[in-house]
Amino acid sequence: MRLRALLGLLLWLVSATASATPVFRGHPGEVILIPVGNPRLEARFRGHLFRPLRLRGGLYLPLALPLDTPPGIYRLRAGGLSLAVRVLPKSYPEEHLRLPPRMVTFPPEILARVRREIRLLRGILGRVEGRACRLEDFILPVSGKISSPFGLRRILNGEPRSPHRGVDLAVPEGTPVRAASTGRVILTGDFYLPGRVVLLDHGCGVYTYYAHLSRILVRKGERVRRGQVIALSGATGRTTGPHLHFGVYLSGVAVNPVIFIQEVRHLYGGKSGGPASAS
Repeated sequence: MRLRALLGLLLWLVSATASATPVFRGHPGEVILIPVGNPRLEARFRGHLFRPLRLRGGLYLPLALPLDTPPGIYRLRAGGLSLAVRVLPKSYPEEHLRLPPRMVTFPPEILARVRREIRLLRGILGRVEGRACRLEDFILPVSGKISSPFGLRRILNGEPRSPHRGVDLAVPEGTPVRAASTGRVILTGDFYLPGRVVLLDHGCGVYTYYAHLSRILVRKGERVRRGQVIALSGATGRTTGPHLHFGVYLSGVAVNPVIFIQEVRHLYGGKSGGPASAS
């Protein structure tokens, strides 16, 4: 009788575990890669649409957690799947900078330009085109020390600004900038704040962003391979010196490029980030 009760309890525990909603964990500014089996699944999280990606070893639904996501448990559905996401608290540092007033408080004509350019960039970065896109391995576009980390909240002349949505890599002007992964050039241009910019589309809402360039070596619509030199670093736009600003976006959500590359490289069996000279 005792054995039967024990077996019944064991079966109940197995059943409860199998039917429980899986819980995935991450911090704001990170990506959770959820293994799935259906390439047509979709999920929405905080207003952003996500679709599966093909990486080595299988199909994954990438869930990017926006920087402003409050800690807590969020429940969502992806097709017939019920998922739970536990967003863990994370504190990002602050940096106080003194800049010329003209670079902080814009006259009306400059403010109008900045707003147009922000709308253009957000419109492109929020697109999710294609299904079950194959995402190749990633590398950092240059070898350099991170001078400004992801998530850093800048205080400009005493006024709070949006958190840093990429990483600044300290390299001399004219350093070759390499494509982080295979993709298509979806935008090039000269903007007021980020200066000369290249934007690569890697499929299904995954984009890489390269800013403050001194020279652009690719054209819109061009297909580039991982490790190909696409530009030279510089100090164009609003900047205090030469460096490369590098960003990764998923469905319009900025995520930590270093952590994202580590996650992807782990699935491909590579080192955590890889040398920028890889090809």
